[in-house]
Amino acid sequence: MRSIFVLLLLVATVAAGSVYSRYKSSSSEGGDEPDGDLWALIVAGSNGWFNYRHQADTAHAFHVLKAHGVPEENIITMMYDDIAHNPSNKYKGKLFNSPKYVDVYEGVKIDYKGDDVNAENFLNVLKGNSSGIKGGNGRVIESGPDDRVFVYFTDHGAVGLISFPNDILTTKSLNDALNWSNKNKRFADLVFYLEACESGSMFERVLPATINVYAVSAANGKESSWGTYCENDRGLPCLGDLFSVNWMEDSDVEDLTVETVGEQFKIVQKETNKSHVCHFGKMKTETDPLSWFQGAEKSVKHARRNGGLKSSLQHKLDTAVPSRDVETEHLKRQLAMTNDADEEEIIRDRLDEIQMKKATARRTMKSVVSVMYDDEADTLLENNKRRVFYMEKNDESSIVNYPECHHKVVHTYRRLCIANPAEDMEYAMPYVYVLNNLCNAEAGRSHDIMEAIIEQCLEKTLL
Repeated sequence: MRSIFVLLLLVATVAAGSVYSRYKSSSSEGGDEPDGDLWALIVAGSNGWFNYRHQADTAHAFHVLKAHGVPEENIITMMYDDIAHNPSNKYKGKLFNSPKYVDVYEGVKIDYKGDDVNAENFLNVLKGNSSGIKGGNGRVIESGPDDRVFVYFTDHGAVGLISFPNDILTTKSLNDALNWSNKNKRFADLVFYLEACESGSMFERVLPATINVYAVSAANGKESSWGTYCENDRGLPCLGDLFSVNWMEDSDVEDLTVETVGEQFKIVQKETNKSHVCHFGKMKTETDPLSWFQGAEKSVKHARRNGGLKSSLQHKLDTAVPSRDVETEHLKRQLAMTNDADEEEIIRDRLDEIQMKKATARRTMKSVVSVMYDDEADTLLENNKRRVFYMEKNDESSIVNYPECHHKVVHTYRRLCIANPAEDMEYAMPYVYVLNNLCNAEAGRSHDIMEAIIEQCLEKTLL
């Protein structure tokens, strides 16, 4: 009898091993559990009611990491924190990241709030530079050469930049920080998940494959990312972002010691089929277990708390909206449902204002291009204008070939051409690719481009 039991146990063990190896096969190069600690930096780079989804994403990410065993003291969170208690929020003190309506705000620890959520603090936290921090609780990533770092950032973006409530971060500044941190052995490996429009442009041809950084973007360099759960029965704005909820809902229910970084990339790439999820940098990281970057504990309680299963993929796709259209689509739904004449007037006025600001942004960018080439012969002028403005975005217009030029002209444009950048930069973002085209056309010579911006915008502002 005992021999039969041993035989059955052996068969069960072999079967379990075959299942395990089926999932672990691609991580065979990943090696043993590494030494060192795991640190995480999670950021919502926006504010405002219609950006609800970004803070819901960030709060959910905090719970994903904590549920998988990442200590709270190793998680640093940046969130403006104006949504949970927003006057427009009918569910005071709560944030939902899916139609299961689990409150993800409860228990989240926020280290940097309000105007302390900015590019300078983000870079200093990332680099472990506590002396450069202004505001917040001063916490930074205190990692060393044996440690791993996971960064998750969700917000608006454009070609070569991502946004903060009151400023922007260019691909030059971000990649300078990543390269510096790698050179100064601030980590053994870093994984960066980025949710933003045109987010692939932050890394393509800029992030080297020779450093220990692996990055995943929600979209390529010329397309929008997508919000999801936008049509919900509680009348809230989009509850999440498609790329973000796909990776988090996967991590909620999977054993991260079994699933690899590369396997999650493939799952999320397949499910986020409204945009092209891309990966960059050190591809060998894809063979590593996800647990090395998101925690090793099984999150059974967390999975049950969040409904136990992933939300329907079809539902996520059916309720998805391009990120730059989230506010207008929500306002249109409100308009269709209201019977109040005063409310209808307010909504229509806001929709008109948005369209006006978008049109003005396009017109101002077009004027900068015209100023840039106004001394050239008519034929050459039209050819150059067409090349940098009228053409549709293509592969080259979304690649930042001259990061220094891009950095200078984007900051100059934001400072001089937009009267209220904190509120109105998002309307100019669809046209930032034009500034990148100018840098490409001028082979990185920023002086003339900046002069054209100054001439067009110094005495009159975009918005």
